[in-house]
Amino acid sequence: MRWDQSSQKSGEEGRRCPRPRPCGCCCRGPQGEQGPQGERGPQGETGQPGENSVLAAASFFAFERRFENGKPIPLVTGMADETGQIRLVDETRIQLEQGRYAVWYTVSAVLEKEGYFQVTPSQQGSPRLVYGVYAKTAAPLVTAGGANFLLLTGTEPMVLRLHYNSNVTSRSGAASVMVWKLAE
Repeated sequence: MRWDQSSQKSGEEGRRCPRPRPCGCCCRGPQGEQGPQGERGPQGETGQPGENSVLAAASFFAFERRFENGKPIPLVTGMADETGQIRLVDETRIQLEQGRYAVWYTVSAVLEKEGYFQVTPSQQGSPRLVYGVYAKTAAPLVTAGGANFLLLTGTEPMVLRLHYNSNVTSRSGAASVMVWKLAE
């Protein structure tokens, strides 16, 4: 397209541009085809490494156990924490060094009669009812189960336990506990 300054009209469209020379907004012609892709520019510098948000991790489990009413769930170590900050002190107590922790657990059991079970985590012996698991069955020999997640913070070492309560006998109990120490 050609610009005619004497008449201030673009050659083909005949629109008037109020500016002394073509501005490119009101007096442009149809858009042309897209040009070829340009070469990729140089890569920038590598940034500072980020902080690892998980400083330690461990897992614990129980399989084919008979959980007893009013007692902590017995566990074994699935994957040990190499740093020693998360460890099983005995079969029911998980020792956590000071810090912040994310804990995820799941529990299931076959209830021999119609009934319920409740699992309550405790920190330093204090029950954390809101983070518990409750499951009920309406028939005998049915599997009941559940899972929950909690965050713990301690300025000194602490003990985590899962306490089992039920109004009926259970069998084939299973539990999994994952513990992650988080960056402060």
